[in-house]
Amino acid sequence: MELSNAKGTGEDGSLVSNGNSNTLYSNSSYEQWIKKEIKVRECCVFIKKTDGQLEPICFCGNVRSAHVEGIQIVSSNENEKWERAAHTTLTECNAFGRINFLDEDTTVQPEYLRIASDYGDSANILRMDRLLREFWCLNPPGLLISVIGGNKSFSVSGDICQMFQHGLMNAVKSTNGWIITSGQDEGVTKIVGDIVGRSTMTSKIYTVGVARWGRTWNNEMLLRKNQKLNHDRLVDYSSLDPRDGTYSLEPNHSHFFLVDDGTTDDTGVEIKFRLELEFLITKIYEKDGVRLPMITIMLEGGYQSIEMALNSLRTGQPLVIIKGSGRAADIICYACEAAVAREDYEEGKFVQKHIIPDDAKKDLHDMLEVCFSGRKNGKEKVKNSLKMLLEIASYKKSITIYKIDGSDPLDFAILSSLMKSIGENAAKMRQMRLAITWGHEKVAKELIFEKKDYRFRTEELNSLLFFSIIKGRVGFIKLLLDNGADLKNFLTAPQLTKLYNVMPKNSAASRILTRYDRAISLRDVGELLQRIMEGTYHSVLTQERFNQDMSDEDRFDNPYDLMVVYASLIDDPDMARFFWESSRTPIATALIAYKVFLFLDKMEGKWARIDEEMTEKLEAAAENFEKLACDMMTMCYHSYEKHDWIQILVIPLKEWGGLNLFDLATIIEAKNFIAHVAYQSYLTDIWMGQLKPTTNTLKMLCCLIPPLPALLHYNKVPMTKQDIARQLLRDGGQDITHRRKRLEGDVEFQPPPLKAPDSDYNMYMRDLTFKERLYFFYTSPIIKFFLNVLSYLVFLFLYAYGLLVHNNSLYINPQRTRLEFQDIYSLVFVLSTVPVEITQLRNTRTKNTWKKLVDHFSDTYNIMDSVAVCMFTIAFVLKACTTEEDVEPQLDAFGFYHWSRLLTILTFAFYNVRFIQMFEMHNYVGTKVFMLRRMTVDLFFFFFLLVVFLTSYGVSSQALLYPYREASGSSAFFELVQRSYLNVFGEIDLDSFGDHLTKGHCMGLESCDQEKAMSTTVGMINYYVAFVLLSVYLLFVNVMLINLLIAIFSNTYENVEQKSGIIYKMQRAQMILEFRERPPLPNPFSLLFFGVQLAKYIDKKYIRHIDYEKDLQKFMLNMPNRHSSAAYRSSLMEAEIRSQYIQNTRTIGLFSSASSTSSTDTRDSVTPNQYNELLMKLNRVEHQLATILDRLPVERVGNRERRSVSTWITHSPKAIIAHLAPQSLQTLERSQAETVVETWKSVLPKHTLSLQSPYPGTTIQRVPLTKDQINWSDNVQDYEPPTYDSEEIPKLDPSNPFGISFNTVDDEGVNRVSYCGNYGFLGSYPRNPVGRTGLRGRGNLPRWGPNHEVATLLGRWRREPGAAGRLLIDEKPVLEVLLIRPGTSESWTIPQGFLSKGQTPQTAHEQVVLDQCFDISSQSEADKASITLEVKRALENPQTVYRGSFDDPMNTDNAWLEISVAMVMVDDNSFTFDLKPGQGIHQVEWFPVTEKIQRLQSNLQQILFKALTMSNAYNPYSPNLMS
Repeated sequence: MELSNAKGTGEDGSLVSNGNSNTLYSNSSYEQWIKKEIKVRECCVFIKKTDGQLEPICFCGNVRSAHVEGIQIVSSNENEKWERAAHTTLTECNAFGRINFLDEDTTVQPEYLRIASDYGDSANILRMDRLLREFWCLNPPGLLISVIGGNKSFSVSGDICQMFQHGLMNAVKSTNGWIITSGQDEGVTKIVGDIVGRSTMTSKIYTVGVARWGRTWNNEMLLRKNQKLNHDRLVDYSSLDPRDGTYSLEPNHSHFFLVDDGTTDDTGVEIKFRLELEFLITKIYEKDGVRLPMITIMLEGGYQSIEMALNSLRTGQPLVIIKGSGRAADIICYACEAAVAREDYEEGKFVQKHIIPDDAKKDLHDMLEVCFSGRKNGKEKVKNSLKMLLEIASYKKSITIYKIDGSDPLDFAILSSLMKSIGENAAKMRQMRLAITWGHEKVAKELIFEKKDYRFRTEELNSLLFFSIIKGRVGFIKLLLDNGADLKNFLTAPQLTKLYNVMPKNSAASRILTRYDRAISLRDVGELLQRIMEGTYHSVLTQERFNQDMSDEDRFDNPYDLMVVYASLIDDPDMARFFWESSRTPIATALIAYKVFLFLDKMEGKWARIDEEMTEKLEAAAENFEKLACDMMTMCYHSYEKHDWIQILVIPLKEWGGLNLFDLATIIEAKNFIAHVAYQSYLTDIWMGQLKPTTNTLKMLCCLIPPLPALLHYNKVPMTKQDIARQLLRDGGQDITHRRKRLEGDVEFQPPPLKAPDSDYNMYMRDLTFKERLYFFYTSPIIKFFLNVLSYLVFLFLYAYGLLVHNNSLYINPQRTRLEFQDIYSLVFVLSTVPVEITQLRNTRTKNTWKKLVDHFSDTYNIMDSVAVCMFTIAFVLKACTTEEDVEPQLDAFGFYHWSRLLTILTFAFYNVRFIQMFEMHNYVGTKVFMLRRMTVDLFFFFFLLVVFLTSYGVSSQALLYPYREASGSSAFFELVQRSYLNVFGEIDLDSFGDHLTKGHCMGLESCDQEKAMSTTVGMINYYVAFVLLSVYLLFVNVMLINLLIAIFSNTYENVEQKSGIIYKMQRAQMILEFRERPPLPNPFSLLFFGVQLAKYIDKKYIRHIDYEKDLQKFMLNMPNRHSSAAYRSSLMEAEIRSQYIQNTRTIGLFSSASSTSSTDTRDSVTPNQYNELLMKLNRVEHQLATILDRLPVERVGNRERRSVSTWITHSPKAIIAHLAPQSLQTLERSQAETVVETWKSVLPKHTLSLQSPYPGTTIQRVPLTKDQINWSDNVQDYEPPTYDSEEIPKLDPSNPFGISFNTVDDEGVNRVSYCGNYGFLGSYPRNPVGRTGLRGRGNLPRWGPNHEVATLLGRWRREPGAAGRLLIDEKPVLEVLLIRPGTSESWTIPQGFLSKGQTPQTAHEQVVLDQCFDISSQSEADKASITLEVKRALENPQTVYRGSFDDPMNTDNAWLEISVAMVMVDDNSFTFDLKPGQGIHQVEWFPVTEKIQRLQSNLQQILFKALTMSNAYNPYSPNLMS
């Protein structure tokens, strides 16, 4: 074969491009190879069988003229029997090329080849290999799918066909598979062709048809005879109206094999050839000694389908049968389902076989008779089919029956069947790779991982993980990581390099990184990241150890962060989101991903790729990751103290080059994150410095002169170590030695608990000294801003004075000194802006100098500053060079002075406009300033449209009005522009219009007036044409363009107004950050500051020889890492918030997906009864889960799992109520709605008893709090409540809680987990999650933080007096509850007590009942055992009624009660022993709840209400009790 790389034309050896590939080959070479290597079988002996309509027909089925020339003709009376082997011969192939379907609307022009049936055997594998690879240029398949089924008698419903087509296409596209069919334009092949034809528009699908040549309609049109191949090798073919016994070719196939045995009979030779061809293809495309996977799918079918299914099973190929499609498919399904397994002893071992029982055989015989009744050779087909079915049943393990009504798609069944056929442990890797290719992790999970019969080695898991990543299978990545794969072990430097080198070629990052003719290195990726981040950080990927002499030992500390970057660069937001969920720095990583996606979107636009779908995908991904960062920051803001979430913002991140979140968001300009309340709140702290945020602006302005700033209020600052040491020595205390050792570094560091302060001495704060007050006042950005505004106003005033008064006076008295105070001041002011601008330029984080300049001058105000400085300097120099003669008033001379004055005036205009920046700090005016800037840009582009009309009208009218004008140049051009431009604003004077005409037409004439000019033909015509042009010009400009400009401005106004909040916050951030870097002294006094700084620099650099670079490197090395105190705690907080966020989003996603299955909003379709039923079911689930959790010991359930379940129990009913209630309850009465919602919501305390004064047992008064001051997020001025720790109550915790592990079960077994979720801290002290109480300390409680109590609500049904039946009120049974009255109290309560260390809630409930209701300690040993047994049996299945914070007078800000209430229903005979009040209990009684229990503690009435509702008992309490 002749191969070439250049295209040619012509028929003699020209190169032709295959329609299915870019490969070129020679027509003559192809033709020569076909004629030499491929043969067809022709009948060579004509033996008349019958007389046809026109000519006799041979036994081969062809007429005499259809035979080859030179055939032997045998007379019919010679009695010679026609035989295929003896009377046919192999001849040169005469039918090949590409088919052009004349009667079909298709763009497919398939290759076809007539071939003898002898060429399908394995001896021809090389011949077939060359045909497929070199001439047809087919891409290697990942799977071979053989489709069999009905043809002429095909009858399947449309739904089944659609399901079949959808599943088939999913299988083909996910594996790059080939489809093998019969090629006929009927039956199941037509169904396949239809879906292939619709799918080839978006992807290339190879569909190979194996048809019988003799049965193909109009096959004579496909004969080449003696013609040479033309340019495109097309052969016209008509498929209309095939006669009986023939069929047309399906037009959407890509290739056809037309099998010929020399006859037209239905001998089934194409079936044998197809089977052999399938085997050859699996051998040709085998990889690593493993044959190409193949599967057969059967839809409906007849006798031939049964035969082909059996042949497929014999070759070891799996078979998928679609049950319910009819005929043969259903019959085979019945046979397989009826087959039973039996073990036979063969060759010394037991072999399992599947056989069909006799009764099932009879049923099969009946089914076959129905199927083949009335058909040719029907009885014989029934007999043979039954025999084949018995053999098919023996292959039951290789058969997968797919049910139409199944929940899984067809491609799921295909994959399952393939994986079962691959084999056992030795082929697990093949199974997994196949499942990954298809993207069905459910199959892999069920067939591989859940069986647990094979354990993948580490290298196998890494290989599969790599394959999953390059395929983009997020589900498999998660599956592998959950089953032993370790990303940190996997992600070595060589592996990451390999990933980038096999990234999708259509991704934007690939086009950027592959611009060099070499492999992608990690340095290339690192430089790209630095380019994306505008050079603001040094990527770890650029380090030498990751680029030269790499080894598998070179691993990364932050693999998940790097994989987020990788997934973002390959445009895969789903994978990026998955890896983000395990990122070490989730907020920062989300911002990085946001920036990467924005950069890729920008590059797509720069390359002018018109791909809206890709653009929308990238924009949506960027928006989602920015939202992730914002949502995470929101949760941090609401969950932690200000100190903690500020730490998250400002802690340097080594993973991202030492940047912190605050700087990172600023650099990448994440607008929504910058507008976030946490970011803005921290900005406010920066803006105010150490001044109190509530300090009045007027006060600050009045205190600008020292020493008045010392009178203002300032924040306290942390004490230094020396201050702490002195404080400890003064205070004394039992823990002073330990604290001093901590300060001296003698105590081993222990990671602090979550939400604890950076160190224990941070809780000590002190007031500022007088000097510190002055320093912090004048260094705060807000004061810098005010001082700069005032100095700027002074500068503008003196500047204007110099222009209006001083310069004008020089004309009157030239002898005056030209440089006066205002000139010198203005000069110094302007020059002082130069070091400020240089400082801003130097502080730009970008390392590249050119990039620094570009970034600096991208700001309009910086450009204005630079231009104004240059203009002013030039003007000042010119003025300094001015002589007295230049100042003399002259009309003709324009000397240095006049140029100086002109530049000075223009510079003043610049500085006035420059002052507009100061208004950007105002929340209303600032957005209007931004609007002006946007409108200026719009006006700039509008000007180009205006110039077109100005030029067209101006030049035309000028030429008409001045036809005889000499080429003077400047004056004509000025008149042209002036008149045209002023016409836009209505300056239209028709009289002057005539004057122009007269002036233009009378040039060179001694006497001429307007009348004479108009009387000429030229003048008249020019006048009217010019007038028409003026009219048209005014119509377009004054009407259309001006209105267009108004519309553009209106659109700009609306767009800016919609985003005004974000725009203002962005401008505010830029302004605050700018003034943070400004010197404390305003211009022009800032020169003093810069002078001092320069002197210090010279002293350190050249006198003391201090190396700044070494200091910087030392600082970077000593930067807090993720295991240092503050950074470690910040990472823990981020990880905790991320877990909560993921859990919440998944829960919401679950409800959202459930609600979106309907075409309308589910909330609108929920009836009140359905809603109530749903709530009751959820409530039962809640109680069951809570009960199970309570009964499990602490050591068996991890704190993390316990907290997760508790959170779900607490919040799931709320989420569903929030999702469904607002619309579904609109049909209820308002009172009913309140009852339903309030009844089932979690019973949170009212927080009223916790505010009562005085504190129990003391005279201490709490700080009074209003309802709006309870929440910790509410700002309360000077909240300094008293502290109380009772000395009478035994304390179980040390006096200082620092070092206690809160929000977990500590090492001693003390449960410090709150039912309300994670609680915050006040310094190192835990914070009451419900809110402020007006008192600090532990009060009368034994522990810091949550003090857990259990309460047991024993209930039984009230009996009718003198009867066994229950007492009913309003048709509801009455409940009796067991209550106790402690000590001398008049109030009744539920039996309750503290949860001891290491005690489970279940045992605690039992102990409470034994101690308080039976006084178990005073009972005899025999009674103790009996009573304990009775109580344990009675409390065997408690139901949790409530679990959470408990409103109690003993609660404080740092210690509070939490209670778990369990309800147990007992029988009348549950307790055989009498009730006996325990120690400290005055009375124990059963109370029937027939009316409100008046003396029940108020904080228990809500719990009793819920218990009555749960048990569906009579409830005398109002639903409003729950509000």
